[in-house]
Amino acid sequence: MPERVLIVGAGFLGSYLSQEFKDHIIMQTNLTKIQNDSYMLNISDRKKVIECFNKFKPTIVINCAAKTNVDFLEKNPSIAYSINGESVRNIAIAAENHNARFIHISSDGIFDGIEGNYVEEDKPNPINVYARSKLIGEENVVTNCTNHIIVRTNFYGYNPQQKFLFNNILSKLKNGEQIIGFDDVIFTPLEVSNLSQLILDITFSQYNGILNLSSNESISKYKFCCKIAEVFDLDSNLIKKGSVEDMKSITKRPKNTSLINLKSKQFTKSKILSFDEGLSKTQDFV
Repeated sequence: MPERVLIVGAGFLGSYLSQEFKDHIIMQTNLTKIQNDSYMLNISDRKKVIECFNKFKPTIVINCAAKTNVDFLEKNPSIAYSINGESVRNIAIAAENHNARFIHISSDGIFDGIEGNYVEEDKPNPINVYARSKLIGEENVVTNCTNHIIVRTNFYGYNPQQKFLFNNILSKLKNGEQIIGFDDVIFTPLEVSNLSQLILDITFSQYNGILNLSSNESISKYKFCCKIAEVFDLDSNLIKKGSVEDMKSITKRPKNTSLINLKSKQFTKSKILSFDEGLSKTQDFV
């Protein structure tokens, strides 16, 4: 029997999730405009959240809504704490009241990045406003919704609006622009459609709690740029090694947010793609 799946914040990840959950009844929400039969929703408005849930009556809720521009959020902490933190409570309470399963998308950025290779039981130590706001969001899920999974992750892939890391790197390399790849920033990202497959798997599992969804191997931002150049046959000489320490930014960034995914493999059946496989898959969209 099809589930009623509410995808809150149907942007980059949400659009891919809609494809994975296509055998179910889907409603998507967007903040600013109605598109693809979506529902306009500001998650900071508790009454509107209640109205949305009462209208659709979801059995599964996936929250992808977030503000992610770390420099903007560092200068505007009230926006970060409202959207990434406190507004999550509205969704969690509504999910609980409707006996819905709640999948909340969090971030690897909640860690300080000193050690790396984090497991689900490691204690977060956020070092910027964005990360602190995401941790508050996690806490609001745990406090207000019984049937939940908090997904800690990092992802990349083709974005139709030409936003985010992958599109930015690819566009600059195609245009012959030199880019700096941070050799001291390590992460374990998943290709976005691969992440969506894994989220489908865990949604229908019996697991409750925190899960790391990540690649099987870690990679530096510099080597990630080089992989993109290799897969798309672009000039790797345009990529220069650099350090995040040299970045002119008001925001402190963690250096190693790599995640260990052993626990999640107990509840997923989809293959985790290597970086070569994941980047090759983006060629289907570009």
